[in-house]
Amino acid sequence: MQHHRNPVLLLLCALVAVPASAADPAATAASSAGSLLIDQQSLAGEVLRNIPAGAALERFVVANGPAGRLAYVGLTEGDTGGVVFVNDRLAGVVSRRLADAFYSCRGFATANQQYWGKQAGAWVATLQQQMQPASSVQLVFSGKSALQSIQSIVENPLLGQLKSLLDMGTNPLNIFKTLNKSRQDLKQRAHDDEVTNALAQLQPGDEEARLAAILLPEEVNFLGEDLVMAYPRYSVDYLVQQGRISLQQQPSFLQLSRGQAALFYRPGVQWSSCTPADWPSTAG
Repeated sequence: MQHHRNPVLLLLCALVAVPASAADPAATAASSAGSLLIDQQSLAGEVLRNIPAGAALERFVVANGPAGRLAYVGLTEGDTGGVVFVNDRLAGVVSRRLADAFYSCRGFATANQQYWGKQAGAWVATLQQQMQPASSVQLVFSGKSALQSIQSIVENPLLGQLKSLLDMGTNPLNIFKTLNKSRQDLKQRAHDDEVTNALAQLQPGDEEARLAAILLPEEVNFLGEDLVMAYPRYSVDYLVQQGRISLQQQPSFLQLSRGQAALFYRPGVQWSSCTPADWPSTAG
């Protein structure tokens, strides 16, 4: 059966360079069949690339101190609410209730002018405390796109210019080449390809100047001495601290907090508990 790629506005930040030779054929095959087995042989980048955008609630990678990098993907369906990777390898999973609380509380904080990335270390430390260590997990995908999924969010024309995106192949978080559906200018198209290929090489720890040289931000949010370089067209944020990228995230919580904060809402939440240390208490 031939599969047609659904054109969506989807630019996922690349954090862990995964060469083509390191691809996991089993993971790819499982994903196309509607399920994905993750084990200790799986590479975080491969896994994140094979999770359908319609089943992904969010994806981010953050500098994790001496431990290196932590990658996380929240899911919109199934018993597993989120999967945590440390230094490219599976570390654990979180329940659906905890994943929803993690998402909502960080959105609440961001909407209240306390961008969660400023305290990302504390947020993910609690996440690691709450996760269940796992050596393997089987994810099953229905093929449907949930309201809160990355695919649904970035397809919303209110968030920016609709683009058609093509898979770039070996990029760990599905960085996509952008192709404006109304643009036939091959020179401009080649420039877009060059930009997105360069973005695909970025990872936490890279210098701010490297990102700016690739693509100047569409918006800049100053957070004390830190700043968020935002690209609303792609619903992606880069947090820069001390001159280096420390967090890459899609969808952009800053963007959602301004225009779609209802996505963070859950009934009956004690919102005052939405802090880096106490957010698990809101899981119910």
